[in-house]
Amino acid sequence: MDQTNSLSVVAALPGGKQDKQRMHVRQFRGGKAKLASRHWVRGDMFATAFLNALSVVFPRGETFMIEALLPWKDRAEGQLAKDIATFITQEAAHSREHVGFNKAIIDAGYDIEALDRAIKQFVSFFSGCGEVTKLGATMCIEHLTAIVAAEILKNREHLEGTDLELRKLWLWHAIEEVEHKAVAFDVWMFATREWSGARRWLTRSALLLAVSFSFFINRTRGQVELLRQDGMSKPRGWWQCIRHGFAKGAIGRNVMGPWAEFFRPGFHPHQIDDRELLVRGENMLAAIKLVTEGSAGDVVRTRPAFTEGLVNVA
Repeated sequence: MDQTNSLSVVAALPGGKQDKQRMHVRQFRGGKAKLASRHWVRGDMFATAFLNALSVVFPRGETFMIEALLPWKDRAEGQLAKDIATFITQEAAHSREHVGFNKAIIDAGYDIEALDRAIKQFVSFFSGCGEVTKLGATMCIEHLTAIVAAEILKNREHLEGTDLELRKLWLWHAIEEVEHKAVAFDVWMFATREWSGARRWLTRSALLLAVSFSFFINRTRGQVELLRQDGMSKPRGWWQCIRHGFAKGAIGRNVMGPWAEFFRPGFHPHQIDDRELLVRGENMLAAIKLVTEGSAGDVVRTRPAFTEGLVNVA
């Protein structure tokens, strides 16, 4: 692979597992976020409610995950210690940028206090648990965010018709979520290295079920609350969120397969090959930069798939 590509490509290993993707910290600052309209995703109130409800989670959620991995930074060695440091830097940037985006949600007329309270309660619950449990919860959250991020990169219609600056924020975040998707998993495997395989599998499976249930209920409840503020009744909001979220081509339906992969004995996040999605995401980011700044950068222009990114901006 051409070394001019800023992505690190992973090589296939026996059994379908891949070597780690090298992570790197991107210098991203989105500035003051501003929503072009209340329903900033193509005028679609449901797609807007989904991403808004997701964004509210990130500042507290990312901080929780940083705190969960931080104690292991000095215990791990070699590449794993470096991965933890990069993970923390990336997540801190995500938290910072979504604080700004959430202010834009408030400026658009939404009250997000109830949504913030829900994630605060989730974080408070797991913060009272032991280090390995907090790490396990982080591992599960990272699986959920990674498969949603991969879906956003895979199907450009999810961000189609959005303001380019906002699209840039979500693409950047999605790329880094996919890029560091295995770090918490690897740290948890390190922390539980003396456990039996059966104990590991049972524990991580139970944790994913618990975290997924909480994620689904609270994120849907958040969407329903935002839709209520748009004038929709709560019963209709619940029905419409489930209907839209699991319709053909919707994020909820499309991530079910990758979500279930986690329960397979011997699973590792890099067994889901997202290399092409990372290249696609970088191309789309470069295309947005070309449109908004007049330059895509010398590194990106060498990519053969760059024209796809240009098409995706339209």
